[in-house]
Amino acid sequence: MAQRLLSIGIDDMAIYVPKLFLDIKTLAEKRDIPYEKLSQGLGCLKMAICDVHEDAATMAAEAIAEIIERNQLDPRSIGRIYLGTESALDMAKPTGTYAVEMLTQRFSAQYGPDCFRHCDVLDMTFACIGATDALQNTLDWVAGDPERIGIVVASDVAKYELHSTGEYTQGAGAVAMLVRAQPRLLRIRNLFGVAMESVHDFFKPRRERFCETPVFDGQFSNLCYQNRMTEALGDFRRRAIAAGVFKPTQYLALSERWSRMIFHLPYAFHAKRMFIEQFVEERKAKGTWEADLRRFKLETPQENAFPDAKSYEKAKAGFLKKVSESALYKRFVAEKLEKAQRASQHTGNLYTASIFQALMSSLESDLHEGIDLAGKRLGFVAYGSGSKAKVFEAVVQPGWAEIVVKFNVFLKLEARQEINYDTYERLHTDAQRDTVYVEPGRWGLESIGTEGVTLGARYYKTMSGERV
Repeated sequence: MAQRLLSIGIDDMAIYVPKLFLDIKTLAEKRDIPYEKLSQGLGCLKMAICDVHEDAATMAAEAIAEIIERNQLDPRSIGRIYLGTESALDMAKPTGTYAVEMLTQRFSAQYGPDCFRHCDVLDMTFACIGATDALQNTLDWVAGDPERIGIVVASDVAKYELHSTGEYTQGAGAVAMLVRAQPRLLRIRNLFGVAMESVHDFFKPRRERFCETPVFDGQFSNLCYQNRMTEALGDFRRRAIAAGVFKPTQYLALSERWSRMIFHLPYAFHAKRMFIEQFVEERKAKGTWEADLRRFKLETPQENAFPDAKSYEKAKAGFLKKVSESALYKRFVAEKLEKAQRASQHTGNLYTASIFQALMSSLESDLHEGIDLAGKRLGFVAYGSGSKAKVFEAVVQPGWAEIVVKFNVFLKLEARQEINYDTYERLHTDAQRDTVYVEPGRWGLESIGTEGVTLGARYYKTMSGERV
């Protein structure tokens, strides 16, 4: 029997989303914002909201537990659990340790109180790209010994100041990924394009008091996203040529190479708005753009025809908007991007988990529509403010459907409870003292130490009681 070639990648995935949500229409009315601006302009429909007892650790634990239970994993066989987050609960102790403490509570009866004793646990932070960094690191780790099994989890609470321009993009959730050799879901090539520059588009500086909300510049952050994306795509192409994936003389549009494109989504429609200019550049490089212009009656603005840079940039923005409304670009969006944004419309931004929720959304949507993705390539564009982008690709494995059918992303989103604005504001300002929705068996924050050597220490337990 011929030995199978070793491949490394994602074997299974699980998502946890808080049980509470706020309808964006409710927020739009309170903020006097036209609902259509948020729903049709940004793709924001619902916002996932953490309950009183939930945080990045509880959500991570829920997602990891689903992976362990579904795959009947012995915790003693898990060599590492790496958490990507920018919602850390401590400036020294990894948030992942709190998650593993909860997991130990659940699995110790079956596997012993030391079942996670030899599991390496670490947080990785680089804004929204931290979990992608953790995934790349864990892929390398598994490649060093194919017997290794690791779990990467992304868990975050995207929280902004009330009345801020980021408020309506808020969200929360966690995605866990089982990483090992001969994966059943996605094989990931060890080929990552990267681009990094230290900027202050979005950051959480030290302040006199602990603050969960960031300092950010939305327009600047969009520009940084676009610049790092373009640079990382170029770096991926150069590395691919060096590795023999592409021929040096061959131009291959990445948006055509990839059957689906999976982006970090600060809001659902972000990818289709960010990729327009890159789409045009790909068409130019292919030599089809002049024909496109004639076909769709588009006229490219010439910089020397405008009195100043501001006038030119305004005209350019108008031109790109026309491109986005063309049948050519709409077809690209429908085929490559739209399925990935469906879940995001109902959760908001999940920071590090956003790109992986987009992946699950795309895969599950294709499965429901009867599309066979086996052997197809997926392209990933990850971004983290501060700022860094990474581009990589994965190949869907033959047994993908058997894995994806158990995701239940959209069933989980349907099973949530809507809250009113007053409850949302109390939760946001920490004025809500009692849990809004008790789901027996879920983990929750029980208490926080208030004095001595336990000051600030967090203690968790399994929730009990009736649904309310």
